[in-house]
Amino acid sequence: MNLILFIHQDSSTKGAVFKKFINHQNFKRVEIQTFQNFNTFKARLEQVSNYNKEIFILFADSKKRLNALTALVDLLEGKRLIMILPNDLKATISIANQFFPRYFTYVNNTYDDLCAVLTKMINQTKLI
Repeated sequence: MNLILFIHQDSSTKGAVFKKFINHQNFKRVEIQTFQNFNTFKARLEQVSNYNKEIFILFADSKKRLNALTALVDLLEGKRLIMILPNDLKATISIANQFFPRYFTYVNNTYDDLCAVLTKMINQTKLI
């Protein structure tokens, strides 16, 4: 199982909190790959891989970053996707829905809800 994270290098402390949270989880047999700029993340998306064994997490800490990620929406089609959004405004949610994520939440300091969703998704993958 691969957990593919996109946390832009300019996300600073918010991104660092999220990355620390993910890295300290006890997901068994999960490899975590982190991408910090759009070009390397796009190159990763263009690689042929087993998407049934991958979960993509997009950390969009600002509306600007979320808008930039829309350029990759076609490459993310059909993938198991979780999004971290900057806020709960209707316009933000509308943009996020273009990605058809399995789950989305908002930038915060705990991410307990996300951990529960990831655990469930990882366990379902093991059954496949």
